Amino acid sequence: MVCNDLAIANSALGHFKTLPSNALSHIRQGGALYFVRMSCGHLREGIRAIEEIRNDAGLFSLVTRCDTAAQAAFAELRGCLPPGKHSAEFQRYIPPVRNKTAFHYDAAEINHALEHRTKHHSNSLCAITIGEDAHSCRFDFADVVTDTIVCRKLWAIPLEADVRSEADQISDWCCTRSIEFLTFGGDFVTRFLQEHA
Repeated sequence: MVCNDLAIANSALGHFKTLPSNALSHIRQGGALYFVRMSCGHLREGIRAIEEIRNDAGLFSLVTRCDTAAQAAFAELRGCLPPGKHSAEFQRYIPPVRNKTAFHYDAAEINHALEHRTKHHSNSLCAITIGEDAHSCRFDFADVVTDTIVCRKLWAIPLEADVRSEADQISDWCCTRSIEFLTFGGDFVTRFLQEHA
């Protein structure tokens, strides 16, 4: 299920990142942010499977029979578990987004973002786009609030930093973990079913 959900989220993320300027370009940033949030949520759920495989001798033995790309992807994902080389980044980037913005709307985080916007961006204007159908309507301010929560509070991107550049780097890090999960999951599940079905 995680592979399916990550594949959809990453495919849609790619679509929104490359959305050409047209009548729907106002949803580009909000759409991309949404699918990054979804990917973080699904990765948080998927890392449990990686932990179970790491801790189970029989399942881990199957990893050693996977192709080299799948084994390398598993090694990188295993590094997201404590005390792995990606563990601190995973804990900083993934669970907070899942817990506060992906599947829940945390009132305390929203209030913090509103205070931040008032203090640092009180002159910024946001649009409301009302289109011909539900797909072309957008409340840009909601995207700005969500972006502030994720970038400034959860990912702690400092005010002096180029927030788009920093957020893109973190998003790319998360996307890389998603691709690793898909690379590993596709081979691992296929081999498991071949051996046990």
